[in-house]
Amino acid sequence: MSLCSLNRAASPTSAIIMQDDKWIDLEKSACSNHYQFKVESAYGGSHCPSTMSFSQCAFDNDDETLIAIDNNGIAYCIDLSDFPSYRKLGCVGMSTFVTFNPYDKNELLIGLSSTNIKVMRLNAINDFCSLTGHTAPATSVSFYKDYCMTSSSKEVIVWMVKSYCKIHQLRLNTKNIVVKKAMFSSLGLVAVLYATNIIQCWPFQQFEKDYKIDMEKQGLRSVVKDFEFTRDGRAMIVCGLQNKILVFNATRWDVLKSLEFHDNFSGGKQVSIVPMPLDGGANSIVAILTSDCALKLISLASSSVIYNCCNVLTGIKKIAVSQKGCYLASINKNGSLDLTFLEKILNIKSDSGVFNGVEKPKNQRKIQPNKNEEHLKCVRNAVKEELKLQRLIPILKEFGEYPEKHRRLIWSTIMELPSNRKAFVDLSNKVPHQAMFDLLKKDSLIEKCKSSVLGTTLSCLLHWCPILSECDFLPKTIIPFVNIFQKSPILALETCLFVLMNYCQKWFEYHPLPPLNILGMVENVLLEADPILFDYFCEQGITSTTYAWPLLHSTMSEVLSVNDWLILWDHLFSLRKPWFLMMCTIAYSILYRKTIITKLHTIDDFTQFYKTVGHVSIKNILKIAHKLDRETPHRIHPHRYLKNDINTLPKKGPYQPFLQYEFPKYLTDELRGITLKKLKEKERRLRGFQLHAMELLEEKRLRVESENFVRNIHEMRLNELRKCYENQVKEDEKLLEYTKKKTEDLDPCKYLSNIDTNWNDICSSGRSRSDLTDHERRRRRKHRSSRSLQEQVDRLEYEVHHLLAKLQSRPRSRYK
Repeated sequence: MSLCSLNRAASPTSAIIMQDDKWIDLEKSACSNHYQFKVESAYGGSHCPSTMSFSQCAFDNDDETLIAIDNNGIAYCIDLSDFPSYRKLGCVGMSTFVTFNPYDKNELLIGLSSTNIKVMRLNAINDFCSLTGHTAPATSVSFYKDYCMTSSSKEVIVWMVKSYCKIHQLRLNTKNIVVKKAMFSSLGLVAVLYATNIIQCWPFQQFEKDYKIDMEKQGLRSVVKDFEFTRDGRAMIVCGLQNKILVFNATRWDVLKSLEFHDNFSGGKQVSIVPMPLDGGANSIVAILTSDCALKLISLASSSVIYNCCNVLTGIKKIAVSQKGCYLASINKNGSLDLTFLEKILNIKSDSGVFNGVEKPKNQRKIQPNKNEEHLKCVRNAVKEELKLQRLIPILKEFGEYPEKHRRLIWSTIMELPSNRKAFVDLSNKVPHQAMFDLLKKDSLIEKCKSSVLGTTLSCLLHWCPILSECDFLPKTIIPFVNIFQKSPILALETCLFVLMNYCQKWFEYHPLPPLNILGMVENVLLEADPILFDYFCEQGITSTTYAWPLLHSTMSEVLSVNDWLILWDHLFSLRKPWFLMMCTIAYSILYRKTIITKLHTIDDFTQFYKTVGHVSIKNILKIAHKLDRETPHRIHPHRYLKNDINTLPKKGPYQPFLQYEFPKYLTDELRGITLKKLKEKERRLRGFQLHAMELLEEKRLRVESENFVRNIHEMRLNELRKCYENQVKEDEKLLEYTKKKTEDLDPCKYLSNIDTNWNDICSSGRSRSDLTDHERRRRRKHRSSRSLQEQVDRLEYEVHHLLAKLQSRPRSRYK
């Protein structure tokens, strides 16, 4: 067993560490069980070195390079191909993850704490582009074919690796759901782990086929911390704080194995697959980082922990296993980085630095087999360097077209497309331009096109030159080129830019009218080349707007078959003559002279004819176009009015925005004025909405207060009446008891006669207040108090109604 440890010491005075091209060998100190390597402090003298903690690390696909980033954002590159050595790359920023691009081993993806994702070259860290879209720092990343998926606690985003444009985004309600991890499997499954211990899975781009797994129902009742797919994508391993590991079948989503450990296993917080030489991607060994920061190697086949003699696999806070399973990188609690040879721990023979316990000579380098993918990349780069236009023209003359297999590479080489990823990302990361949807809706055929690359390209063009939003023909112009470069959005955009800047010269000087200057050139050449056809157009009242402009703005894609259109543009790109497209449109009409003169008589006939695929040979069109180019007099030749120099796109920095200067100046000024006017109108309406909302809130508040006030008054009145009735009942009960006591010993007949006599006396003669009995006085007193209480209640009710009438009659400000 052997181990490599990397510790970095830095002085507090070092603000920024630049890239260092010097490789430093790791110092080796022998031990009975392992090899330990330490990095010498970069600062000597009287300064006391302070060890910096590492936070992130990642292996490349060949197990030859390890990238490590410390807490200060300084990146280190460790070469593992021979004797371990390292060098400083420089400052990359505070990171949340780091990984290699599996399709380009010299490209790194680094998640930053600022929520951006940095894409940079290994040997040029200052040349990078940033991917924006996350609202929280991204914490995980995975790859599948040409796609990359990153996830934060709030969203999951899928990017296209070749162009890094956003393809899909999973948005969440952050108040209820938090994402812990999202991952691709090698079979294209998407799995998302939520904080609610639920894993949601679905096939990529088949969102309707999702399946949810509740871990609590599967027996994992503690907090789920991590999950991982095997390399063949057929199984998923899940671990949590409970001392149990679940293995799911990634097809049926049932539990294949449930491993439960009781001794020295405190639950897992990170799981990683350990690939073996002959496991076929099934990966029966996994590395589990437990919650007490110890590393456990578990065999899924035997359902047991693999014990080894290594006593340093404790105190670990993060692990990373190499793609081939040769190395294990672990970041310890003290911040150091240890590199362990897994083959020694697992006692497996391999071609690494150790074989059967005997170390190979240091000067014997590990021989890596040639990989088809790397070989093809080298071939493509070499072919691209050798594809000079001087060598391509003879091929085009000999065969009449370029090979279909290499056409995209040849076109991009002729146009000198720079693949300016930074400029593309800046445009594609913006919110989709609103005018894009309006342009697509104006053409029913284009609207049915579901290509996401078309929408991305069109939106980027509108952000690059906003005035293009007024050009209804723009989708027809670019869609053929977008279809050719469907798998490379960067090249699709740059091809469209190249065509617009060079082959669409002076198309916009009379906007929104068709380009009358260009159409005038077409008419002059047609009059010189075929006066009979020109006279027929004039007799029928057909202008060049009908027979030339549809062919120009569609780049002849509507009248040519796909193969003929590709051959046409093979010649257009190779000749590098911006006016040759006009010659081809004139040649098309000349070839169909007989059909036009004999069959077309109405404007509808002409319109339909120039939008229907013809059956003319592209070789004949090119032959006549070359003849027109040679024989057209200089005084009317289009090259007098067009720029002969081909404009190329910049390799660095943003794309040039000079196309907007070809539009009429009044239109650009008017567009700016309209934009400013729209902004002011929008601001005015927004303020009006805010005032109206405030009025509604104030009205609602007053209505609620008035209702509460009336409710309180009503309750007070009810309470007072209840008290009055209760007092009245008590008085009546007392009077009844008093009457009973007085009349118990009296003779009823005598008492009744006395009552009649007394009553007659009272009625016959009026009595004064002093002559009244106590009972009569109490009755009169109660009557007066009840009448006074009723008057107070009536007065209070009148005041409440008066207040409500004032509130209702208050004038309301109206929204304008």
